[in-house]
Amino acid sequence: MNISVEAINDTRKSVTVNIPVDVIDQEEKSLVADFVKQARIPGFRAGKAPLNIIKQRFKKQIGEELNRKITSKAYKTAIEEAKLNIFSVIDVDGGEFATGQAGEMKFTFDVNPDFELPNYTGIEVTIPNAEPTAEEIEEAKDYFLNQRAEYKEIDTPAEKGDYVKLSYEGKVGDTSIVDWVPDDPVYGKQATTWEEAGAEGAPGVPAIVQGIVGMKKGDSADLEETFADDFRIEALQGKTVTYHVDVLDVRKKMLPEINEEFLKNMQVDTEEEWLKRIKDDVRSQKEQQLEQDKRQQILDKIGAQVDIPVPESAIDVERDHLLRDYMSRAIRQGITEGQLEQDKESIHASAVEAAQNRVKLQIILGEIAKKESITVENEDMSPRIMQEAMMNRIKPEQVVKELQNDREKLMQMQREVLFNKTLAFLVDQANVTEQ
Repeated sequence: MNISVEAINDTRKSVTVNIPVDVIDQEEKSLVADFVKQARIPGFRAGKAPLNIIKQRFKKQIGEELNRKITSKAYKTAIEEAKLNIFSVIDVDGGEFATGQAGEMKFTFDVNPDFELPNYTGIEVTIPNAEPTAEEIEEAKDYFLNQRAEYKEIDTPAEKGDYVKLSYEGKVGDTSIVDWVPDDPVYGKQATTWEEAGAEGAPGVPAIVQGIVGMKKGDSADLEETFADDFRIEALQGKTVTYHVDVLDVRKKMLPEINEEFLKNMQVDTEEEWLKRIKDDVRSQKEQQLEQDKRQQILDKIGAQVDIPVPESAIDVERDHLLRDYMSRAIRQGITEGQLEQDKESIHASAVEAAQNRVKLQIILGEIAKKESITVENEDMSPRIMQEAMMNRIKPEQVVKELQNDREKLMQMQREVLFNKTLAFLVDQANVTEQ
């Protein structure tokens, strides 16, 4: 067999393999001999049936096996002789062969680029000290208490920080804007909703959030909101909308008192012991964040040293993976399909850019893994399988079964595991300095 290689672009190659007649004929002859040995033909002893009967009786099976074997040989020849660092097979053209005729197969591969590895040991990393500050401890304490606050109904006007139950509808003149924003009812009409009075940067209509300060249960008001000319909802751009608001309830946040009963519920004896636990939790969270910071600094510094083209198919796979994750998080956070549709171009562009960078780093770390003999073992896959099972609320055995039936998903997971294992190696090798 001989081959020819055509560069489609920097990371995509077309390899044509020419298969001579004698290779095909010899393979067919060997296959027929195997069928003769194994076939059971009435009237003939095992292995003694005439070749013409064997060829006629098993024509389809011999043809299929011939195509499979020649295709496999052609693929192996393409890989070995072209000396390509294959990332994925994009297309296969050919695969039908007959005796007495030469054959041809064309493979399209996405390939990893050739490049020199940068210096990846002893990378300088700077992180702050993990010891919690007084402000961080106080902030964590306040967050903890706020999470356990009770809300007491009051008859007095709402103050900043109070929670107000209300209903409202927006109009421009006498026209309700409900139909203008069907996918974003928060800007059109709400039969019942809660707002934190006077909250800065709160989602929703700012005029309402600020306007309910000073209103009490049973009060009504008309509040105006003028939307910016570049507001994300096109129908509201530059419009001044009047919202008629009815206050249904006002509640004041009551933080729990740090007393004997509270401390008992926290399973501590003293407030000092409770604050120490908060401090330990803050430290643990900071250590986790600093570990992520170290990893990101290393990736940024390695990525900045290498400029390479990356395989198109790899970008496509990673982009789709990122988009699925983003959509899933967005839906859980309450972002509507309408909002996602409006922002789809910027979301897609961001996903492509992130995918290109991610794939570049995967290739670099993949080469580091080869050089350092870092591999993915069964014990490395087990935690990732457990994580996948927990995320999807299924049994680990089901994840394993899915991976057995989906080679692409298995390879993607193996790449993730290898990436993280190699990154952990780089962190261990880094020169870390605390500020």
